[in-house]
Amino acid sequence: MKIVRKSQNGETREVLLKEYFINASLIALLKRASQEAARMSPFHVKSAAPARVRR
Repeated sequence: MKIVRKSQNGETREVLLKEYFINASLIALLKRASQEAARMSPFHVKSAAPARVRR
């Protein structure tokens, strides 16, 4: 997608859109990597319960 307009800061819309799509793809990649790491972990716990406090 190519839109070229200058903002008040001097940045173009094209640069801002590229940054947005790069950030979105990086977030998706990190999310996928964390899901795969959690799935491969030997200590995978489906439901973690909070520890009880002794008094």
